[in-house]
Amino acid sequence: MNTMFLLMAEYGSATVPLSQVCEKYFGLKPATAEKRAAMGELPIPTFRAAESQKAPRMIHIQDLANHIDAQLKKGRDLLEQMKCGGQ
Repeated sequence: MNTMFLLMAEYGSATVPLSQVCEKYFGLKPATAEKRAAMGELPIPTFRAAESQKAPRMIHIQDLANHIDAQLKKGRDLLEQMKCGGQ
């Protein structure tokens, strides 16, 4: 199955507040994720749907899916290297 569609099914929207995904996918508490996002230190882009600083910081599911897929590829490549190096 496609990662993006699985995330869409889980969250029910193409855009999700950063606070809903930060602990599960980045291992960060919402306040820390917010600070890192403001400094451009997260591996995916974030945005506010409104011009207000009070508007929640959002992520797009496609960006999160791309990040998950890239991390999965890194893990698979590393495993393959370890298997080939151990023979």
